[in-house]
Amino acid sequence: MRYVELAIWMVLFFIAFFLKSYTVGGQEMAYLWKLPLIVFLFVGVLGQKVNYNFLILGYVFAIKNLVSTSFFDYPVDAIINFSKYLTIPLVVHWIYLNINSLEALKKLRLIPLYLAAFLIIANIPYYLGVFSAPVSKTMLWMEDTKLDGLVGILGAPHYTSALLSIACIILLEHIVKKRSDLLVNFILAPILVLGLFFLFKTYTRTGWLMFVIGVTILFGRKISFKDAGKILAGCVLLIGGLIFLFQTNEGFRRRVMDDRAGQEDKSAYETVGSGRLQIAEVYLENLYESNFATYLIGMGMQESQNRYEKKDGMPLFAHNGFVQTLVDNGILGFLLYLLFLFSVFKQISKSESSYNQLAVALFFMFISCLVTQQANYFLLDVFLSLFIGITIIESRVNQYIEYKHHRDRNELIEKSFSI
Repeated sequence: MRYVELAIWMVLFFIAFFLKSYTVGGQEMAYLWKLPLIVFLFVGVLGQKVNYNFLILGYVFAIKNLVSTSFFDYPVDAIINFSKYLTIPLVVHWIYLNINSLEALKKLRLIPLYLAAFLIIANIPYYLGVFSAPVSKTMLWMEDTKLDGLVGILGAPHYTSALLSIACIILLEHIVKKRSDLLVNFILAPILVLGLFFLFKTYTRTGWLMFVIGVTILFGRKISFKDAGKILAGCVLLIGGLIFLFQTNEGFRRRVMDDRAGQEDKSAYETVGSGRLQIAEVYLENLYESNFATYLIGMGMQESQNRYEKKDGMPLFAHNGFVQTLVDNGILGFLLYLLFLFSVFKQISKSESSYNQLAVALFFMFISCLVTQQANYFLLDVFLSLFIGITIIESRVNQYIEYKHHRDRNELIEKSFSI
């Protein structure tokens, strides 16, 4: 019965994420379930005590997205951004309030594992061509031909790539740490290999970089002498494989080197993937040309894209979450967001949890995605939120066990003296 229930959830997840590829009135159909989910979480935490500073900062920053010089011109856009930035504080707050037993904690640990496996498996029909995603493709021009990256169920190669890197890191950590028995790891291992293959086939450097950062942080902390040899051997194999791939795979070589031969007659939209610094520069110029009020509170996301379109012909986002935040939310919002991120890192890095290293690895993967892409991939926020929540609950449980141990020991000592 458990596996039937799991299969039903997988089908529902597939339908929900399938909607990501389609829009109505310029908005994703996925909002049909995203917004009700946000409302459900909001109702669940409304009026409840907030015990962590990073949650307060997260809520304040989300509200800040409702304050910009263009709010009255684009109120719907502001509300959507408000709901996007609510994801992390809402999910973590809900977990803190509702996961109150070891059984619930065990189930919570399984959610990101199942979701990671699902995101990999769900891309199989897209890779085989059973379904097609109509939104976007990776444009890699090679003289008279082009190489299209795997778009996948999430409807965009960068989104798919980022989430595949997260999914692979979660499965890798689970297998290496032997969190399940041999049979489960035997099932997860081929899914991990498939995920790495799909990650490569996205031909998206954002996801590749995220995976490298995740592996480095996950296994680069607290290395024992015994583990060092294994890690060194793995690095040698990985580097050797990448060198071989670089020498033998033309698409990989051109993607790494950003070689776009034959692109001279292509539109700016088709070649925009290599222009992140130029896009960010235009965004910052637009902010510089604004008034003092915009410096302080920002111009909002829709207005920032409109101003970019006037200069470059396309309504692009900044492809850098920090630049996007600075322009959209001004200096005040930017500093608030930095404080929020720092407080999140401080919270997870000091936690007494077996998932501490994985949570820190995911946090820096999140940061690398901010730097190279954008600020709010919904599922990336969800994965990070789940592991922040897990570390908080586990840390609370471990502190209670430690407290109980000291209390029992002190009572035993007092009894011995009384005798």
